[in-house]
Amino acid sequence: MISVDDAAGHLYSLTHTDSAQLLLSIMPVAMIVIDTRGRIQAFSKAAEDLFGYCEADLLGRNVNILMSQPHRARHDSYIARYLETGEKRIMGGPRLENARHADGHTFPIELTVGETHDEGAHLFLGFVRALSKPEFEQRQIGVMLAELAHTSRVSAMGALATAIAHELNQPLTSIANYAEGLRNLIIRREDFVGRDECLETIDKCIAQAMRSGQLIHRLREFVKGGEPHRESLQASHLINEALSLALINGYKKVIHVDTRIEEGLPPLKVDALQAQQVLFNLIRNSFEAMGEGQEGRHDLLITASRAQGGFVEIGIEDSGPGIDPEIIEVVFNS
Repeated sequence: MISVDDAAGHLYSLTHTDSAQLLLSIMPVAMIVIDTRGRIQAFSKAAEDLFGYCEADLLGRNVNILMSQPHRARHDSYIARYLETGEKRIMGGPRLENARHADGHTFPIELTVGETHDEGAHLFLGFVRALSKPEFEQRQIGVMLAELAHTSRVSAMGALATAIAHELNQPLTSIANYAEGLRNLIIRREDFVGRDECLETIDKCIAQAMRSGQLIHRLREFVKGGEPHRESLQASHLINEALSLALINGYKKVIHVDTRIEEGLPPLKVDALQAQQVLFNLIRNSFEAMGEGQEGRHDLLITASRAQGGFVEIGIEDSGPGIDPEIIEVVFNS
């Protein structure tokens, strides 16, 4: 039994029986069912009318026969990537595409893709609606305007990142230089009390000043569309570095931190600075959510474990009050 909702919100139940064929023949929208290899398993009567094919001619054939280029040649790789990574680039919807009719001409459609399981088989469902030329052009204009607005925002962010980098690079360089000078003065004073501890702190100060400069530079490159500086790192190293930074200023005196990192995790291919900054922000947010004045024990749990598709999942859980129920439904809205 397959229960699905079409793009209009109608609920249908499909089985491999005559009733399923009846349902496919009366569905008001074109529906196509494919398996994980892209082979067509069902083709509704509305889809026959829309594409000019009979279901019997298409069963078992690759669904890319209904597509125009470049998706026609790439569709199998789209499915493979989704099954491997779980990344939903086409799932959900709706989206505008160009379809290919049996007679060879292309026409605009609105496509909504979902997925389901039938007796253990993983299936994908496509709901297709033909668009008139004026409707397609109007929708295309909306897409183009949205892309233009996004490009304008990215351009503004790039200009802001460049200005920030220009203004901050000089003071950060000065901080590193002054700290290096202070380090040299202390080295010459062998009678300086707490000499080793001071040198260790100054070295950290220099390292963080240099790190801040690199982070600003990477941010500017990221906004400009440059390639990230990926390198292979162990999850334990990334977590420990971010945690060490976050524990500065005495947080470790009031927070009980527990790290649980699964053994044998594959190395992470990440931009170390950006990934470390994300973890640092999440950890400090947890510290602030718990608060030093909050009653009771303050616990922070950081985990790293295997996830589907060869990924590593890093989780951060704290004993704070959580998200306000009044905003939890909209917290991730842009």
